[in-house]
Amino acid sequence: MIVLAILVILALVALYAVLNLDTANGGAQEQPASTVDIVIVVQPIARGALITAEHLGLLAYPADQTIEGMFTSITDVAGRRSRYDLTPGTPLNASMLAEDNEVVEAGGSDTALLIPAGMVAFPIPIDRFSSLAYGLRAGDHVNVIATLLLIDIDQGFQTQTPNNTAGIIEPGNTLVTGGQNTGDQASSSVDTNELMNVLTAQVVNGGPSAQLGNGFVDEQTGQPFYAVPSEVQRPRLVSQTLLQDIVVLHVGNHLYTDSAGNEVEQATTTTIDPNTGAEVQVPAPVNPPDIITLIVTPQDAVTLNYLIYTGAQLNLALRATGDDSLISTEAVTLEFLLNNYNIPVPSKLPFGLTPRIDQLISPSQQDQQQQTLPAQP
Repeated sequence: MIVLAILVILALVALYAVLNLDTANGGAQEQPASTVDIVIVVQPIARGALITAEHLGLLAYPADQTIEGMFTSITDVAGRRSRYDLTPGTPLNASMLAEDNEVVEAGGSDTALLIPAGMVAFPIPIDRFSSLAYGLRAGDHVNVIATLLLIDIDQGFQTQTPNNTAGIIEPGNTLVTGGQNTGDQASSSVDTNELMNVLTAQVVNGGPSAQLGNGFVDEQTGQPFYAVPSEVQRPRLVSQTLLQDIVVLHVGNHLYTDSAGNEVEQATTTTIDPNTGAEVQVPAPVNPPDIITLIVTPQDAVTLNYLIYTGAQLNLALRATGDDSLISTEAVTLEFLLNNYNIPVPSKLPFGLTPRIDQLISPSQQDQQQQTLPAQP
């Protein structure tokens, strides 16, 4: 209690001293800081628009906080053009304005401000699988994996091999053999053409039934045979990492523009209210994104454009946050898969499974097939 009383007495003494000090100084009040009038925007100004006095106003601003380039007179600003979109309340400085005779970019978007110099934005199509189940967002870093199907072609004809054979016949009532497709099988037919009597020569194309093959001699019988393909050429699959550490700029469509030219986050559609019969605006159905925009070099943009138009499959792999390492990968082919993952080629055995399996069926497909089977009596 004694200590508490002493603390209270000391506090009262300190308060009394402060009050007397203020009285001794004549109760002088702190002088306000000096201010200066600066020019600010009072009405929205579009990029490239001519600035008039109606767009501007003055604001008292602390003199010690002004920066070089600020304007103190409206007449110094009126008649010039804005380099950017300006909103009310923005203090003007020289870097925001251009002379009336200067060329000011009238278009452009805020998206362009997010692209580093020397880079470009380029979109690629996506689906649920190629976009990490629609889990990618702007700012993510991804790798782009390209998958191609390659075939052999005739360099001169630029057509898929094997070529079809053809023969040249002399004029006359000659039997002509022609080929045609019947389902998956090639067949031949024989007919005559009376007009051949007036021709000096004619090229006869054997068609699918006369594909170019290879001659060989059977080891068991010693007889020569001519082998032709049993089906069209099978394409060869190859997959490889195309680009690494690519930044995602945007997922899906950008903002829509309504009838008034204003940007909106979602498009609307017109429908009839069943209760009132009046037309009402309702949000359009939202579909999953089918496009993604990446920030790439100009050369990579040309490469992606080529691959898209050739039908290549492009998939995106998400990278860890802060991981900017570049790792060299090997292209994956069937040979690479068998050799590097120790996958053996099955031997030809004197027995097999029944029913025969010509394609892989997932468990979900097997469940669907069992549900469609008729019930056993």
